[in-house]
Amino acid sequence: MSKELVLLEKSDHIATVTLNHPDSLNSLTYDMLLKFADVVKEVETDREIHAILLTGAGRGFCSGANLLARSGETLAAGGMGLRSTISEMNALLATIAEMEKPWIAAVNGPAVGGGCALALICDLVLAAEAAYFCVGYVNIGVVLDMGTSYILSRLVGSHKARELAFFGERIYGPQAEEMGLINRCVPDDALMETAREWASRLADGPSLALGAMKKLIYLGQQSTLRVALEREASMLSLISQTEDAAEGIMAFFQKRKPEFKGK
Repeated sequence: MSKELVLLEKSDHIATVTLNHPDSLNSLTYDMLLKFADVVKEVETDREIHAILLTGAGRGFCSGANLLARSGETLAAGGMGLRSTISEMNALLATIAEMEKPWIAAVNGPAVGGGCALALICDLVLAAEAAYFCVGYVNIGVVLDMGTSYILSRLVGSHKARELAFFGERIYGPQAEEMGLINRCVPDDALMETAREWASRLADGPSLALGAMKKLIYLGQQSTLRVALEREASMLSLISQTEDAAEGIMAFFQKRKPEFKGK
C-alpha cells in the first residue's frame, strides 16, 4: 500500500481520488488535508479531467476530521489553532461544491462526522450496502460542522435533519437511499463498477453544460424562483453558443449519439 495520504489516478477524463490512511478509516488529519487540497487544485485546473470519483482505501470511506494530528504536533483543543484548521477544511469543501466539474462519492464504508459531510458535499453519492453514514457530532458533545447544517436539511428535510443531528445514529446504505440522503445504494461488490460507470457517463457528457447545471442548482438553493429563472435564461444563452450544444442538437436530428468535446 502506498504511503501517500491521498492517491490520484487519471484515466479517460476521470480523476479517481482515494483517501489513503486505512488504519484510521481514512480520518482527515491536517497532513491529509494539505495533500487533499493539492489534489483538488490539480483536478480543478486540469482541462483533461471532466469528472472526479472520490473514495476511501480499505474498509472505510472517511471516519471524520482528526484535527489533533497536525504534522506530528498537537493542536490546542479550541482557540485560533482549531479555528484556522477548520477554516482550511471548509474552504476545501466549498471548492468542491462550487467547482464546475462533477464529483461522485463512492462510499465504501463508514462515513462519519466530517467524512459524512465530505461525501454529501459531492454532486452524486453512491454507497455500498454495508456502508453507513453518521453525523455523530452529538456523540462527542460538539456541534455540526463542515457544512452539515447547510446540506442535511436540503437533502432530507428539516425534521429528518434534526433527527440525524440530535441522535447521531448510523444510517446504513439502504436506509440512506430510502430517505434521500444519497442517490443510490448498491451491493458492496458493485460499488466501484457502478461509480466508474457513472463517472464515465459524466466524462463523456457535455462538460460545459454539466458545469453550468451544477452551478445553477447550487445557486438555486439560495435564490427565489424569479432569480433562478433569470439565471437559467442567461446560462442557456451562453451554453447554446458552445460547440457541444451544436453537436448535441445536430446529433438529435441525425438520430445518433453525440460526441461531446467540452468546447
